[in-house]
Amino acid sequence: MPGDFAAQVDLALDRLRSALEGVGLRYEHVVRLGTFIVDHDLDRLEILGKALHARFGDKLPAQTLSGVACLALPGMLFEVDAVAVRQ
Repeated sequence: MPGDFAAQVDLALDRLRSALEGVGLRYEHVVRLGTFIVDHDLDRLEILGKALHARFGDKLPAQTLSGVACLALPGMLFEVDAVAVRQ
């Protein structure tokens, strides 16, 4: 797992894309994101915003962002879950 926050965001969102593609879906099918950021601050929010816009464009899904003290593994700084709908 990369130690850099931006790299972890990119990796997580790329894995989300792979999971979506595995069932024949794309980012545009995502209707909700849950994001978890360790030591949340405005710099990390900006990094996340840029990464989301790069993938979703201007049509972002609904999102809940939770600032947390830690995640499941040491060194994890970001986690995402998604709900996608096949239309």
